[in-house]
Amino acid sequence: MRKDVLERAVLRALHGKELHGYAIQRELTAAGLTVEVGNLYRVLRSMEFQGQVRSRWSDSHRGPKKRLYTVGAEGRRQRETMLREAVFTILQEYADYLTAHVAPQTEDLEGTIVVVTSPFFDPVRQTVLRRISSRLVRGRLYLVKPPQVSFEYDHRKVTILDGSHLNIPIKDGTATGVIFNDIPSGPEMALALDEVIRVLDPKGWLSIATLFPTRPSEDPAPLSVYLFRLMATLFGNIPSVDPEELERQLHDRFRSVHRLSLADESVFNAWDLRSLPGAHRTPAPKGTPRPSATRPK
Repeated sequence: MRKDVLERAVLRALHGKELHGYAIQRELTAAGLTVEVGNLYRVLRSMEFQGQVRSRWSDSHRGPKKRLYTVGAEGRRQRETMLREAVFTILQEYADYLTAHVAPQTEDLEGTIVVVTSPFFDPVRQTVLRRISSRLVRGRLYLVKPPQVSFEYDHRKVTILDGSHLNIPIKDGTATGVIFNDIPSGPEMALALDEVIRVLDPKGWLSIATLFPTRPSEDPAPLSVYLFRLMATLFGNIPSVDPEELERQLHDRFRSVHRLSLADESVFNAWDLRSLPGAHRTPAPKGTPRPSATRPK
């Protein structure tokens, strides 16, 4: 068995536990792995030297003392990397699946399309961006992202801008369509929708894809709930809003609103503005800087 494979298996066996060597071997055997005790202890010593695990002698007064192992700082970092890679692989596979099933039903796009993303810019949303740019036959695609988000996409139709849901650096009434990857919750939801109305052409449209809170679930949780928890742990706060409140606010601003539910995620499409652009707009404080555009290299 390769050393790196065994090391990963040991980190999984020790997650949330403190075990001695023979107990670790039993965990590995239960997972379908066969390893000699001598080889396991050599790997444990190496992992301890690298900071992947740490050990201490048990305080038992009955029988010989045993060396107990637990995950070390470097091991926690490596485990998080393993989980990130696994989650991103799943999300990328889902993005390909979603694109294959949804994209054939879509039409070509024209005009000025603005995609606004949050710090949580996963492979699904990246794939959606690429799909949108491939469908844009005439016009320009703007990607508005937080300054801390790094995203490189070499396409002549795409301009990358630093901004946010509350500060879209686009002129008033010029956007043919606006696509939100998530939307802020609470009072900022209304401000984000007002910002959309400011930049949107009176005949334009809005599309919002957002994760909603999963119903509370006791442990052990269903797979979908566990994955949502894991994503929140790995990638930080994932925007989630009340779908009923979002739908109500959309109806306040648009005459036509359509909602498509996909498990824990929903997509809202809205068009036909009820008011002229800017009617709901809350002015930004004077002196608020407007972010500058950057073209992808």
